Amino acid sequence: MQQPQLDPLWDEGISSFLYGEYEKRQQALTIDDLQIFANENAVRIGDILETLFLMAIYGEWVYSDAEGRERTLDEEALNELYAKGRLRPEDLSAFDGVWLPIS
Repeated sequence: MQQPQLDPLWDEGISSFLYGEYEKRQQALTIDDLQIFANENAVRIGDILETLFLMAIYGEWVYSDAEGRERTLDEEALNELYAKGRLRPEDLSAFDGVWLPIS
């Protein structure tokens, strides 16, 4: 019996865009990159971060802090990020590292 195809847990449009940008640049994505993408594409930075968080939680991407240490992201961390509502610049400053797809 064939397994049913599950819907993606994250925004596939944002996910595809991020993979494409990584492939084009061949370097990790920073919060500054993400803010530029959000502005250029009229997408909320929160939606981009939510997609990256979910992809990291499910093993598609990884986040490393400014010192190069991989940080484990989980749904609790994602919920804490959104507990205050819309993200502000000080919320984004906690992500001064880089995002990379897992090869």
